[in-house]
Amino acid sequence: MQATTESTRTPLTRNMGVTGKLVVGGTVSTGLLLGGYVVAVMTLAGRMNGNALLLTSMGLFIVGAAVGLVVSAIIGLVGREDGLSWGDAARRVGKGILFAIPACLVGSILAGWIAMAMVALYVGGIAPIAGTVIAALAGAVVMVATFKVTCDCGANVFHRIRNAF
Repeated sequence: MQATTESTRTPLTRNMGVTGKLVVGGTVSTGLLLGGYVVAVMTLAGRMNGNALLLTSMGLFIVGAAVGLVVSAIIGLVGREDGLSWGDAARRVGKGILFAIPACLVGSILAGWIAMAMVALYVGGIAPIAGTVIAALAGAVVMVATFKVTCDCGANVFHRIRNAF
């Protein structure tokens, strides 16, 4: 006599949906904004000292990424796609967090390059200035993509509200 049971496992897919994409993008974008752009603007405006610039940038990147993770997870859960349950949306948030870990590594490197704008201008070489400009453009692309996904989540919320009434 042999007993057989059906598997209750659900296969893991790579599909993060809008919710997971927002978690990844929101985490990296907020970290870039705080750890890269704000530090660069503050040093260029003379409001922040250039000592320990990379440490300040990385610390603010971590704070920004943590805040962005919480906010984007909440917005992603509320703005989930139609027909997606809370549990499925929470799993997509989890997938987004897993993908956000290596994305934050790349984002922290970009934030460091952006924050070093004052040093690049002080040195005056082509390579440091080009690196800062390329990092700033790459950060802007990430922020624009995150803004598009955020708008998609907002549209899902408005659609859900409209259907409720």
